Amino acid sequence: MGYEIISFFDIFLATTSRKWFDRMKEDFEIIEIKQDWMILKAQRQSGCQTCESKSACGTGVLSGFFAGFSQFKKPLQKDAQMGDVITLEIAASELFFRAFQLYLMPLLALFCGAYFSTLLFPANDIVQALMGLGAFALSLIFLRVYLK
Repeated sequence: MGYEIISFFDIFLATTSRKWFDRMKEDFEIIEIKQDWMILKAQRQSGCQTCESKSACGTGVLSGFFAGFSQFKKPLQKDAQMGDVITLEIAASELFFRAFQLYLMPLLALFCGAYFSTLLFPANDIVQALMGLGAFALSLIFLRVYLK
């Protein structure tokens, strides 16, 4: 009699709908309308605003630091008014691709820059570190311009 090892993730996949993995939804508020564009702001959960540990919590600190990154513009939808809350959907594959771009590409650039600098300057650790950090910074600038 053989036993098959089943992970929690396998059970989760078997008991949930696949639709959850296909598309993700988020609510946004229209904060400004300009000609053919609307500026959207993500609807943040209000839990961090009332929490007593907000200043010591990493999530609370980062949510305040990156508050400006939750705004972006989309083409104006018909009958949209300022202050309306709309729901946008994104494919899970697109979300994971964007997460790869934002998290892994700069890290890969850091390591690739450091590696290539070891080929060019094998005896100079400071130049290797600076080239790695330079590649990291260039990848962040590239992503900022590319993802706009």
